[in-house]
Amino acid sequence: MGVFADRLKTAMQQADVTSAQLAKQTGIGRSSISQWLSSKYVAKHDKVATLADALQVDAEWLLGTSDVQAPQAAAVTEPATVVDPELVSIWEQLDEAQRAKLVKKGRRLLQKETEPAPKRKAKKKKKKSKKRKA
Repeated sequence: MGVFADRLKTAMQQADVTSAQLAKQTGIGRSSISQWLSSKYVAKHDKVATLADALQVDAEWLLGTSDVQAPQAAAVTEPATVVDPELVSIWEQLDEAQRAKLVKKGRRLLQKETEPAPKRKAKKKKKKSKKRKA
């Protein structure tokens, strides 16, 4: 068996995942996974990356070019939150009671956006009666 097939099988066993589950998780066809497991083919790079992410292993390890099985942890940095300076200025001028009201209003605004709009009743059209000349 090839290195890729061996390591794919090992990663699947460690993740306790069947080929059907892996196919569903990754969107990769079961037949492709079967062919890789039988060493008929080796996956292309984009598929290796997808498999590695799903199985939580290093893609280079999966290919056999590295001995490090665990994926390298990327530095986690939270995106900086940008707040409108005018909003900050207004907030700083409010007392505690006013801030509480503003927060409550903001929550209501957010809630309105997530709730479906109420259905409106269709207006009935009035029929015009035609008067006949005698």
